[in-house]
Amino acid sequence: MLSIKHLIPESRYEKESLIKSFLLFFVSIEILLVIIAFLFYQNKISELRNELFLELKNYSYELKGDKFKVDVVPKNPKQKFYQLYEDDRSIYIIAPIPMVDDEVLKIEYPIEKFNQQIKKIKIQIAYFFIIFSVIVMIMSIFFAYYSLSPIRKSIQMINEFIRDIIHDINTPVSSILINLKILKMTRNDEELERIENSVKQLSSIYDNLKYLLKESEKLEKEINLKEIINKEIDTLKTLYPDIKIETDLQDIKIKTDETALKRIISNLLTNAFKHNTKNGFVKIVLNSEYLEITNSSKPLKNPDKVFDRYYKESQRGLGLGLSIVKKLADELGFKVEFSYKNGLTTVRFRFRS
Repeated sequence: MLSIKHLIPESRYEKESLIKSFLLFFVSIEILLVIIAFLFYQNKISELRNELFLELKNYSYELKGDKFKVDVVPKNPKQKFYQLYEDDRSIYIIAPIPMVDDEVLKIEYPIEKFNQQIKKIKIQIAYFFIIFSVIVMIMSIFFAYYSLSPIRKSIQMINEFIRDIIHDINTPVSSILINLKILKMTRNDEELERIENSVKQLSSIYDNLKYLLKESEKLEKEINLKEIINKEIDTLKTLYPDIKIETDLQDIKIKTDETALKRIISNLLTNAFKHNTKNGFVKIVLNSEYLEITNSSKPLKNPDKVFDRYYKESQRGLGLGLSIVKKLADELGFKVEFSYKNGLTTVRFRFRS
């Protein structure tokens, strides 16, 4: 039994699969319905003409009633007796007059009435076509959701795999950070600093994985963006010493969820450093409207896919950073924009959507 939760696609890939499955089934059956409706229409028109022909023929024997109009017209050698003809005024047959050779009977049925009967047939067919189309649409929706089940199972397996990774990563990362703090009490050198920054990067990956599986409550508070950005830069510049850093940071404070905002800034800056070029640069601008990060970058094949979960331009990373940025920005009511041109990547994080 499908619950409401299972009927709601959770990702772009699920939505795409759902739409394609629905269209494949619905369009295929609709084409078949159109063919059936057309053949049925042709058959009904043929039946209507045959019935009318029989009525005209029977009427010609006794000429009783006023359903049909009867005229005496000159005989046309090209017209045969008891064959259905049609002109712009009527549908008619030609019948012989006993003992008369040069004149014949023209028994007519008004074309307007015949067209009215055809219109009724069309309305009936359209009515049943709409009913069957609605039924097919409902069937297509259930078929599409049913076909989505394997994808849901695959996503569930991935999520379970991520949960296992999170569980396995958490303990050693925490242990390393605790031991590093203890070591820094006795010695404080550059090697320990680098190890600590590397572990923080690993911890950041852990946080990203955790955000994929957890919907946490957002708690708003006033946050100093400049402080968060500077702390993140201090960590990243030790990991990427060859990257030149240029900053233009105003002292900006905004009210939002601190944990989510730190995750956004961490992912944006990490992405700019990690996917940079050799001896490249990162320029960071912060003002009251937005945070903008520009960096030198290798050519991108699909810039429009950078916010898709698990999408990667290279073998590095998990393809999660920017998708999490987009997810959190939407949740917080912010807007994130991405552009790539002539070897430069620019991400603009607007504080107003």
